[in-house]
Amino acid sequence: MVRRRGGISLHSLSGLGRYALVVLVLLAVAMPGDRADRAEAARPLDVGFADTLYEDPATSKRWLKQTESVNADIIRINMYWSQVAFNRPRNPRDPLDPDYNWGLYDAAIANAANRGFEVDLTVLLAPAWAEGPGRPNVEKAPFGSWKPDPGAFGDFAHALAERYNGTFVDDGRTLPRVRYFEAWNEPNLSTYITPQFQGGKNKSAAIYVKLLNRFHDEIKAVMPKAEIVTGGTAPYGDPPGPRAMKTGPLRFARELLCLDSRLRRSTCAGGERAKFDIYAHHPINREDPPTAHGPRADDVQIADFGDLTKTVRRAEKLNTIGTKGRHGLWANEVWWQTNPPDRDEGVPPKIQARWMSQALYLLWKQGASNVSFLQFRDARYKAGEYTLDSYQTGVYTFRGQRKPSADAVAFPFVTERRGKSRLLAWGIAPRSGKLTIEARVGSDGAYIKLRTLKVKAGRIFTAPLRLRGEAQLRAVVGKSASIPWSEEG
Repeated sequence: MVRRRGGISLHSLSGLGRYALVVLVLLAVAMPGDRADRAEAARPLDVGFADTLYEDPATSKRWLKQTESVNADIIRINMYWSQVAFNRPRNPRDPLDPDYNWGLYDAAIANAANRGFEVDLTVLLAPAWAEGPGRPNVEKAPFGSWKPDPGAFGDFAHALAERYNGTFVDDGRTLPRVRYFEAWNEPNLSTYITPQFQGGKNKSAAIYVKLLNRFHDEIKAVMPKAEIVTGGTAPYGDPPGPRAMKTGPLRFARELLCLDSRLRRSTCAGGERAKFDIYAHHPINREDPPTAHGPRADDVQIADFGDLTKTVRRAEKLNTIGTKGRHGLWANEVWWQTNPPDRDEGVPPKIQARWMSQALYLLWKQGASNVSFLQFRDARYKAGEYTLDSYQTGVYTFRGQRKPSADAVAFPFVTERRGKSRLLAWGIAPRSGKLTIEARVGSDGAYIKLRTLKVKAGRIFTAPLRLRGEAQLRAVVGKSASIPWSEEG
């Protein structure tokens, strides 16, 4: 008699394949897979995207609708202070001052809110009138970076909170409420804050803490329940020295959080304890897989994110943060470029998909409650351009074709080996219902059921599995199936 499961005959497999599949069947029987089993309650994880497409009224609605198709929760929008307030307003705390130009951002925030997305509103780059004295040339200090005025930034934050508190009316429209306000972008880079170092000493954290604290206080005065996010730090730093242009993100975090290199209480940068609700970082790996570590001790790639979590938790324990309680951790810029089209630094689209799923798991495992990707759609690529002149990091191509990574984000599923015969399965359910975890051996083998769980849409599920050797695994709920995950022996 020929036994069949899923329409595939055991006799259609090689002898080794038949043996492996029989082992899988026995292991599956040994697990409580035939009864519905509720997934363990797990810490939530929001998934988001940043893209200038969301800020352009001509493209915003279309691409926000597409972003719904990958089950994203949050949209990151960069607001350039220098653009909104190019001319110095007479009444900077009044959002209706005629020198403010909010129009572009009003539309982007409203469109995102109408689609049900939360907004991470990142405010960066000072107008020329709000930079500090003694400004060097633009080669040494990019526009908007030189010692930004904390008082002026606080005034702008007050107007910002008034405008996006959920009740503000302008031109007959009630503007939506923004929950997350992020103070600056990558403050450990000279691109955004200068000087980073002066006389061999780091200055960036001392400059930044004053910006952050004025921003925090003014937003909270208007919107006590708003959540203040630190400017996400860049992943790499330079060795300290006269030519250093980047501060290692762990060093920056320690100085901002009043800790020394051994995570002991130390002098606070700028003489102030930092005030915030969420600490953000950009664990960008570029060409490296998610399991790779940063090249320097104070760098933070995906696999190093736990070091940042440890630093923040230590500061909480020592009471060196200016706000009480437990603080969230965000990884709100993650990306890999794809080849095609970027032949210099791109990875194959299927590898990008695998790495994005794995990044979600590894960052969640290390304490992140938000992982946001840059971008949603590729930028136009010009042959021969420098690899970072534009970003081909999207889950859609520039011409609008869906990449495998879109499916990986819509239904992430990975496994992690915990022993010779033990795995942990992890994923985010795209819909509620009965979810089945399946496995197969060989490219032409049939999938067999290993485990069944009850899941809720948007919630994380985890499940222990017993499985030896190499196999492909996937999760299925309703008509949705994850991209297969290849597990090594």
